[in-house]
Amino acid sequence: MIVIVGETHDDILYFDSVLANKKKETILGKYDVSIGTIFSQDVIIIHNLFTSSLAAAVLMHIYDKYYVDLIISVGRCMTVSDEIKNGDIIVSSKVIDVNVDLTMFGDYSLAQIPGYDRDFVVQDDILKYLSNGLDRRLTIDYHHATFLSTNNMSQQMCDVLKERKEIFALKNELLVIDQNSAGVAIASRLHETPFIVIKVAENNLAVVNNLDSYANVLSKYIDLGKAVVSTINDISRSDILE
Repeated sequence: MIVIVGETHDDILYFDSVLANKKKETILGKYDVSIGTIFSQDVIIIHNLFTSSLAAAVLMHIYDKYYVDLIISVGRCMTVSDEIKNGDIIVSSKVIDVNVDLTMFGDYSLAQIPGYDRDFVVQDDILKYLSNGLDRRLTIDYHHATFLSTNNMSQQMCDVLKERKEIFALKNELLVIDQNSAGVAIASRLHETPFIVIKVAENNLAVVNNLDSYANVLSKYIDLGKAVVSTINDISRSDILE
């Protein structure tokens, strides 16, 4: 089973439109999910997972109910690096949980789990398959970047992460900010399954009324969706998840 995670309903519209053998289900009495197949792969699509804390909790429930092979997080993120422009597609090379530092209290990382690192590196094979989908089928520009994931997506938090980015990454490392990828990474790590994040960058995510910026991001969702669907097709014809 492949789980596709979005924050808003817009994030998952493309995937819902191509899902075959579709059925609806409600989990935890609150979250409506679509279940079906894409290229013979069983897929669950879920949205409204706005924070890492929420994403981790809901995905842990999904792991208990289904056999999950891979989690793909989609949607939008905010640029930190100047090289990344509004509307660029960003593929995760790594996710860093930046929510709360509990190291002063013991053997805790920023992911708040004893013995676990705050950094979550994406599996090379998954990166390869997604890159092939972007390179060969769509020929669109994209960046590999590190996702700084925070539950607090306020302008103040975004400014702090921009100003202190050197504590999270190397000087030339590309960075973006999002709200829920750390939760996806934590759930995947605890169940020893791969994950990947692919999102569209927006220059001013914290500015709600920037309609032109958001419209440009939405126009790239179809390209993003095609790349993910191509990846699912490649995976369905391989032994990568075994």
